[in-house]
Amino acid sequence: MALAALLLVVFIATAAVVPVLIAPSESDGSSKPAVVAGATTAPPTSGVSTPTPTPTATPSSTPTPTPTKTRKVSPFLVRPAVKPLPVGHPPNKIYREFMSVCALTRVSTRTPLPGLTAAGKSARYQFAGNLSATPAAPGQVPTSGTSCVAAGDRSTYWAPVLRQGSTVLQPEAFEVYYKAGVEDYTTVQPFPAGLRLVVGGPSVTVNTPERYKITWSCSDYGSHDLPPAGTCKQGDRLILQMTAPSCWDGRHLDAAGHRSHLTWPVANRCPGGHPIPVPELLMWVAYPMDIAATVKSDTGAGDDFGYGFVAGWQKPALTKLIKACIHTGLQCDETGHPR
Repeated sequence: MALAALLLVVFIATAAVVPVLIAPSESDGSSKPAVVAGATTAPPTSGVSTPTPTPTATPSSTPTPTPTKTRKVSPFLVRPAVKPLPVGHPPNKIYREFMSVCALTRVSTRTPLPGLTAAGKSARYQFAGNLSATPAAPGQVPTSGTSCVAAGDRSTYWAPVLRQGSTVLQPEAFEVYYKAGVEDYTTVQPFPAGLRLVVGGPSVTVNTPERYKITWSCSDYGSHDLPPAGTCKQGDRLILQMTAPSCWDGRHLDAAGHRSHLTWPVANRCPGGHPIPVPELLMWVAYPMDIAATVKSDTGAGDDFGYGFVAGWQKPALTKLIKACIHTGLQCDETGHPR
């Protein structure tokens, strides 16, 4: 008994001094963490894992789209471009032409195209063909009437007024010949409505082909300059002949300066940059005159003289005349019949 009491006293003293480690109980099947005296206890968990939240991405700024530059297409651009016809060697023909006879319609200082009057100067022009003072939209056939015999020709033609003193010379004939300007006359194609052109004028120099495409004549006279007073004979008519270039680039109804989209044939063929043969225009104008008086142009003489043209043909009519007269090597009158 004494020994048992002693052992009890020792056990109690030891428990008061040394911390006791309490092991988890396994009797109820629960799994509790061991608790160490003096340690901080973590809060219990429910046994269900909590998903880690996905961080929200910071929205990036939307870049401002760069505006697309729209290229403005010229209303005078022909699309698709006209293609040339194969060049051959047809039989030689003398004429290969038809004509359009027109009456004068008006006199005006206002022209559809500038370029025939030097800067700072004013001039009056005589018009034939289309009755409207305003050209139709590019590529469109005018809806207004015409002074030409050929109903399909609604083109506008104009040239400077001629004077003798204060008297304006009134043409008694205004004819336009549509000819083949190239050797292979079967390759000539109709130009589209709205084709615009200026020939001659103050920008022309003596070294350009245009200088030699305007001629004046009477009985014993023929030159690129107006005849001096007293040169022509009594009863003569002063004849003006003006030729236009007949090789087109196939793409433009007009160009800066109203000239560069057409050029002259080289060795009876159209050059590479202007491969489309179109009818060569020869304007023929006859003026009654006083042979003793000097003739002057409102724009000047020689290099300063020029003329303009805006095509207004109805395509079926022009195509028919080209095929019936130019392609067959015939000379046709204003009605399209062989002469």
